[in-house]
Amino acid sequence: MMSENAMTFEEFLAEWRGESPVITVRTSGSTGTPKTITLDKEFVRDSGRRTNSFFNITSGSRLHSCVGAQFIGGKMMAVRSGLAGCRFTWEMPSNTPLSGVSHDEVIDLLAVVPSQMLHILAHLEEMPTINAIIIGGSAIHPQLRERIIASGLNAYETYGMTETASHIALRKIKEGEEWFMPLDGIKVSLDGRDCLVICFDRGERIITNDLAIINGDGGFKILGRYDNVIVTGGKKVNPEDVERRIASLMEGSFIITSRPDEKWGERIILKIEKTVNGENVKERREIGDTGKDKLDCKAELLKLLKTVLEPHEVPKEIEWVERLERTPNGKLKR
Repeated sequence: MMSENAMTFEEFLAEWRGESPVITVRTSGSTGTPKTITLDKEFVRDSGRRTNSFFNITSGSRLHSCVGAQFIGGKMMAVRSGLAGCRFTWEMPSNTPLSGVSHDEVIDLLAVVPSQMLHILAHLEEMPTINAIIIGGSAIHPQLRERIIASGLNAYETYGMTETASHIALRKIKEGEEWFMPLDGIKVSLDGRDCLVICFDRGERIITNDLAIINGDGGFKILGRYDNVIVTGGKKVNPEDVERRIASLMEGSFIITSRPDEKWGERIILKIEKTVNGENVKERREIGDTGKDKLDCKAELLKLLKTVLEPHEVPKEIEWVERLERTPNGKLKR
């Protein structure tokens, strides 16, 4: 549900059409404290043009946003439609997206977050025709990725941030696709930390804290956040990389984090959210059909983790928590 003080699209469009050369946006807070920044409108227009060009958006297209106007992903859908002179529709953000859209309608470009894709996949026969989907806001779980591939939907994972006026690169969700490809007018490089540097055709340059590798075609893969690296026993551990490798072993939401430790410097902790779709995962895992108690359950999970992780990457503790902390747009906060 949208919070009472969330910006509406009518309010954003009034700001966009105003005389100021900038718009005010708020960062998500997934990599630190949320803050308010300004973006030059011409910089924002450039972003909109790149996406319109990639998806061949014209005056005859229809764009639809399931992402709210308070987020850069929602704002950019409105900007793209204005640049193309095409139809733009939107709805209040929820986990039942497109419920009010007829099966007979056509959407050329749809913006959603991963949790909304679950409903779309579960109700494909009721959905309108969707020519392309962009998914942003947070990482896509491997199981969700497999379901999207199996559905045959033309869906893309996005890479970008508020400071870049939404995505600067896309990765089609299909079998074997690993690399994000920058849109036209954007090139990427690495700095001395091996973090991604984004260069725009008008000369803007943004240095990120995202550890990355780049291929010969200019594509890139994100390995994790430089400022999230855990040093344990003198060895560096990238928590996002660990999470990717253990995702197939886990149910629901989880996160790799750490706390100070006298022996190890930092002690690696695996935190698991107790519920999945309203069902208590902790109780199921600790009691379950096998009747195993908590200690046996943790031992079994640790045994599985050791099959895919290096010894120094294996969590020293496993904790089940009522709820993992999230940002307003659903990203897990470390």
